[in-house]
Amino acid sequence: MDVAITKFKTGANSFQSLINDMLAATEAERKALAEERRRLEEERQAWETERQRVNTILNDVEQVTLNVGGLKFTTSVNTLRNAPNPSLFNAMFSGRHKLTKDEEGCYFIDRDGRHFHDILNFLRDGHFSYPGPCMPLAPDAAGSPFPGSPSFGPPVPTASDLKYLLELRAEANYYGLTGLMAAIDRFPHGLLRVARAAALNVEDSWMYEDGQDEIVFSVDKPVSLLGVGLCGTEGGLTVELELYEVDPEDFSRELATCCSAAQSFTKADGSVLRLMLPDPAALLPGKTYMLSALIKGAESYCCEECLETVIAGGVTVHFHPWESPNGTSEHRGQFPELYIRVL
Repeated sequence: MDVAITKFKTGANSFQSLINDMLAATEAERKALAEERRRLEEERQAWETERQRVNTILNDVEQVTLNVGGLKFTTSVNTLRNAPNPSLFNAMFSGRHKLTKDEEGCYFIDRDGRHFHDILNFLRDGHFSYPGPCMPLAPDAAGSPFPGSPSFGPPVPTASDLKYLLELRAEANYYGLTGLMAAIDRFPHGLLRVARAAALNVEDSWMYEDGQDEIVFSVDKPVSLLGVGLCGTEGGLTVELELYEVDPEDFSRELATCCSAAQSFTKADGSVLRLMLPDPAALLPGKTYMLSALIKGAESYCCEECLETVIAGGVTVHFHPWESPNGTSEHRGQFPELYIRVL
């Protein structure tokens, strides 16, 4: 009997120990669950606070006044949010930052206000049109090789225009407006004309029957290609333009496609048709490039007595021997002008 009692007591003690262990584990799990619940509640409260903060910021269509370097501008929150990230204004009016108005109810931005009207106009409609529409270029002042040409060209900014554009780009960079920066880069400030044609033959017609008109060229300094000049027409035509990097030992071998553009023209566009690229294309020394234009439509004029080497703004552009499918070569045909900007 004693042995049985001893075994019972031992078993009871073991059972009690197991119960105690289970109770301790249950209590630890209860405490862990309580801590997790507390943490989740804190996160819920934080999200609720954030939601309330976002809900209490200015309505998208509500007016807001900015004091930019002492100049005041009134717009809407929706306009300021038009630019995608990393726009400074998206961050300012996200609801995640506490904004303080000055005594006159304005939000102060410590930047030069002279440029902000162009910043704001870009935010409103996404377009950049400084300094205005294309104007007729005075042939002599523009350096056109074809005096008397009635053609219209891209705007040619003055030195003060160029200074303003560079300042505006710096402001766009500060505000994180990458779209405006790209638009300024596309604008033809610092444009140089590479005039390879000494004459434009308007008596004979250049026909489009056998494919592309092409030229092969290289530069001795880094530049951006902004556009090309093509020979005008008495009717109308369409142009599909490609810029390739080609093998310097075999011009027919394309290494890369740099950019493309397309446009339609009529007689009203003048004796030189200016086709500007959607974005500047970088040209580097030591590489060889081909411009290839597939032109369809009426016959056009023809450039003659083309130079093999042209120096413009300290940049030497060399045109290599090449006979294109439709006849343009380093001596005659299409592409009387190129438009570049020194990098």
